Amino acid sequence: MYKVMIVDDEVLVRIGLKTTINWEDIGFTVAAEASNGEQGFEQYKKHHPDVLITDIKMPKRDGLWLIEEIRKENQDIKILVLTCYDEFSYARKALQLGADDYILKSEVEDEELISVMKKIKNKIDVLRRTKNSQLRMKSDRHDMKRSLLNDLIKSDFYVDEKIVERCAELDFTVDNTRFVWASIGIGEQAGQNNPKVNKMKHNAVLNIVYDQLQEKGLEYLYNHLRDNYLFLISAREMTAYRIQKIFELVSNAARQYFDLPLQIIYTDPFDELRERPDIYNDFIEKTGILFYSGPQHGLIQNTKEINFKDVNVFILKEQYSPSVIEYIGQGDFASLKELTYEIGHYFKDNKIKPMTVKIFYSTLAGDIFTSYGQLFEDNDDFLKYEDFHSGIVNLNRLEKVSKAFFDFAVKVMDELRQVKNGELIINKAIKALPPRRPGLGAQFFSVRISRKINTPVYIALAASISACISSARAWTFGNVAIRYFWVISIVFWVRTGVWATVFCPTGVW
Repeated sequence: MYKVMIVDDEVLVRIGLKTTINWEDIGFTVAAEASNGEQGFEQYKKHHPDVLITDIKMPKRDGLWLIEEIRKENQDIKILVLTCYDEFSYARKALQLGADDYILKSEVEDEELISVMKKIKNKIDVLRRTKNSQLRMKSDRHDMKRSLLNDLIKSDFYVDEKIVERCAELDFTVDNTRFVWASIGIGEQAGQNNPKVNKMKHNAVLNIVYDQLQEKGLEYLYNHLRDNYLFLISAREMTAYRIQKIFELVSNAARQYFDLPLQIIYTDPFDELRERPDIYNDFIEKTGILFYSGPQHGLIQNTKEINFKDVNVFILKEQYSPSVIEYIGQGDFASLKELTYEIGHYFKDNKIKPMTVKIFYSTLAGDIFTSYGQLFEDNDDFLKYEDFHSGIVNLNRLEKVSKAFFDFAVKVMDELRQVKNGELIINKAIKALPPRRPGLGAQFFSVRISRKINTPVYIALAASISACISSARAWTFGNVAIRYFWVISIVFWVRTGVWATVFCPTGVW
């Protein structure tokens, strides 16, 4: 069913038009009505009708104003004007503004209205079929471009006769021409989280890119590469300056019409595509600069301006790991947050290779698992190291990687906070020891260790144990005491991050 909107200031006219014929029998439904041009335009924006039937002379905004405003936005809607004998000059003006036909109010009969509407329906049907056919052809052509670019990349740009034929079908020149690789990322609009709206805007921006490249005589293949769109552009006369100006124009249009930032990375023009995967690989590595760019920031950059630094991950980890482990053990949220912020800024300021950054955070998390993992190894709900590693590797922004690491570290901190004031850590350590016949020492320490005690008391207890063991000559008591000393040492280590081995007695162990 095609939608009809009726706009007339006379209620009886609107009622008559709605009831004089059976609209559904001829493929229409009356979706909206209004009493003047101003209301009509609001209803148009709300219902998006296929046909507008409007009077000309109306209060506030008249029919001529309504026709002109709607035609600015929609060239496909069919417009039928209602007029009187003495208003023919207005009808002629309406036709000039874009109306498709007119009908005299005094002659609105069932047969005539049905005849006019059937003609309009036929026009809409033809238009829809034409548009659908064009869309299918355009979609097929885009699919062919994506497939061809994929095959070129997979073959390391081996160009045989079959590839040349496929390029010719798409008007893409591979000989006696120049090429540019480009990556176009469409950023985010602040406060816009509607996926349907975002997809529509992305498609509109891509159409701007396609139109600009075609208008400037540039041929292209393209594909969707993760969060960006990959373009291979070809033209016989192409300079870095020319391609930069095209991208600036596209970027400005995306900002102006859709409030979307574009993040564009492109190469200098090069002359040979065949068997040159090195150019493509270098380009893909340089697109990693987007790792350091926020989704709401625009960017246009040539790959020759991009240089990454590299560092020894393990040396860097040794620099930060002790502090991270200590802050987690102490429950020092503020210091952990500050240190995470400092690490992130170090990477951003020095433009370290993104994969190196991910490996650093992954190995740092490995140290946390090594230090504290035994506390929740039986907790099936807690994140496993393999899951953390794969999650980090798949993130595309530094801020996301840094946040994922910090959230994980805080979760470990919270887990530790829950077990520190209970008996879990002590009971677990005791269960891990080989069975022994309990003696006096076991009875004495088991009563006191289960209480909530602070770090100085741990130290005092450890010192007392050391003194007892040193003065005792009985092997059984000494062995029991040593067992409980190590329990206290483990607890002390978790609380402070420092082993209390200074209290381990010599000559007994």
